[in-house]
Amino acid sequence: MLGCMMCAAMLALAACKNDEAGEPSLYLIPKDYTGWVNIKYDKERGDKTTREGKYVVFKINKDGNCLTKSLLTHKGWATNQYYYVDDNGKRTKLHPGKRIHGATEGNQNKNYTEEHFFVGSAKEFSKSEDYRRTEKQLKEDE
Repeated sequence: MLGCMMCAAMLALAACKNDEAGEPSLYLIPKDYTGWVNIKYDKERGDKTTREGKYVVFKINKDGNCLTKSLLTHKGWATNQYYYVDDNGKRTKLHPGKRIHGATEGNQNKNYTEEHFFVGSAKEFSKSEDYRRTEKQLKEDE
C-alpha cells in the first residue's frame, strides 16, 4: 500500500508543470562596469528583449541601466548568466558571489517593475550605497 502511494505521488509530481522555474536571463554588461545595475520592466519606451537559446537577453547600457518593454521573465530558481562585453563583442563570464552581488527582483514602483544587482568585488559591494534611488534620480535616468 505504501509503495503504491509513493508511486502515485511521484507520478503526480512528474506530471505537474513547474511554473516557478521561469526563464533564465543573460545579462550583457559593458566591460569594466562597476556599480548597481537597474533593469526596469514594462516601460513604454523600453527595448524588446531578444533570446539566446533558453536565455532572455538584457543589454545593460554604460550607466548600468536597461529599459525593457518585456515583463519580468525570471521567477523562482532560474539560472542566470552574467557577462562583461567589450567593444568587439567578446564576453567574459562574471560569477555570482565574486563579481555579482545583492540581486533583487520584483520591486514594484508606480508604473513598472524593477530589479537590481551589483557588479564589482565583494569589497566594492560592501562599500556601495543602497540600490534604491530617489524619485528625482529615477526621472533623471529616463
